Amino acid sequence: MLIRRITLACALATGMAASTHACAGGDDYDAANDVKGAGPAYFGFVRDSRGSPVVDAQVVLQPKKGKTVALKSNALGLYRGHINKDVRPDDVQISCEKTGYKQTKVNRRTPPGGTAMFIETECTMQRL
Repeated sequence: MLIRRITLACALATGMAASTHACAGGDDYDAANDVKGAGPAYFGFVRDSRGSPVVDAQVVLQPKKGKTVALKSNALGLYRGHINKDVRPDDVQISCEKTGYKQTKVNRRTPPGGTAMFIETECTMQRL
C-alpha cells in the first residue's frame, strides 16, 4: 500500500520505528490503528480545486456536544481521526482550514443516518 510505504520510508529516513509519529502526516492511516471502542473513524482528503492534495491543512471535527478534534492532512492530503464513540456521526460538523486557502465545499461520502464505522468526507479548498 502506497501510504504504508511512504510512512515506512519516512521512518527509515529519520531512523525511527514506522509506528512512531515522526513525519508530516504522522501515521500510516490504516485500519490497524483503529482502537476498539474509539468510535467511528473520520477520514478523507483535503484537495484544492484542481484535485491536488493540500498538505498540512487543519481538519476540524466539531460535534454538537463534546470535545472538538483537530487533525492535519498528510503529504497526500489524507486525514484520519476519531471522536468519542457516544457522538452520533450526523452530529459532527467537518471543516478545513489552511493559511492562503478558503474552504469551498465539504462532501460527505458516507450517507447521513448510517451506522458505518467509517465516515468519509472530502474537503475542497481554493487558493486565495
